[in-house]
Amino acid sequence: MEVFLRFIADTSDTVIREVRIKGSASLLQLHEQVYATFSLEPGEMGSFYYSTADWDQGEELPMFSMEESSPSMETMTVGNFFSQTGHALYVYNFLDMNIFYVEKVKEDEEEGFEDFVVINAVGNLDKKPSKPSSDMVPGMAKDPSQMTEAEINAMYGLDDLEGSKNPDTLEEDDSVEGGEYY
Repeated sequence: MEVFLRFIADTSDTVIREVRIKGSASLLQLHEQVYATFSLEPGEMGSFYYSTADWDQGEELPMFSMEESSPSMETMTVGNFFSQTGHALYVYNFLDMNIFYVEKVKEDEEEGFEDFVVINAVGNLDKKPSKPSSDMVPGMAKDPSQMTEAEINAMYGLDDLEGSKNPDTLEEDDSVEGGEYY
């Protein structure tokens, strides 16, 4: 059996992927295909949620089960999950909250050769910057990794400290009462 699904990203732009996957694949395998299909950063956590036709969030199906008898994305097949619901929510990366509405379009008893196929793709997700750029931090003229020590000290107001000593070169007689260095 193959399951045909439509993933709709919860964004202001129209971003849709229609896919076909074998019903015997686990939801964890689907999860891995989906983040690759949408060009999301790998290695983040995700969950599927049962949903109503009105997209009301139901019970979570986590990636891995904490209890032996609890279902998880690792143990639940795509065919079994979507035989219980025609709609689901998929959340990838709980910090960035990439949310997708998932709709079962149809099932087909015949299986193709590929495990996963993208049938139709509309739009792309905006790339989120992986590290802050200098234009994102007010007052920062350039990337700190490209700055000299003097520029970094000036940025943090450390350039006007007089009489400061490097703690690595302090000697015993440089200590003050209580054994603190200055």
